[in-house]
Amino acid sequence: MEVRELVGKIVQKAKDKKGENIVTIEIGKISPIADYMLILSGNATIHTKAICDYIIEELKKEGVVPLHLEGYNEGRWIAIDYGDVMVNIFLPEVRDYYKLEWLWSDAPRIELEKVQE
Repeated sequence: MEVRELVGKIVQKAKDKKGENIVTIEIGKISPIADYMLILSGNATIHTKAICDYIIEELKKEGVVPLHLEGYNEGRWIAIDYGDVMVNIFLPEVRDYYKLEWLWSDAPRIELEKVQE
């Protein structure tokens, strides 16, 4: 699966589970850790876990499994590592505290419609 296709699928799965304030950042040009980073919010720990579970379950059906999962037990900041794509699912107050969008402000944001092309 192409990286941009994977990003589009993750974004759609997050939307399906009512993920909020989804931001896609193309970090590959300034960092070797991944090509894209997705940042989104859930409104409670049960919501962040449900988003995470759905993304992982649905992509697994297509043969795509995460390399690593971090923060699931607490559910305040869940990081899913798909190699070329990092997914960060936050509670709003934790997202505000860590400010990943600001930290990666040098990287271009990608419009969701362009990701899914």
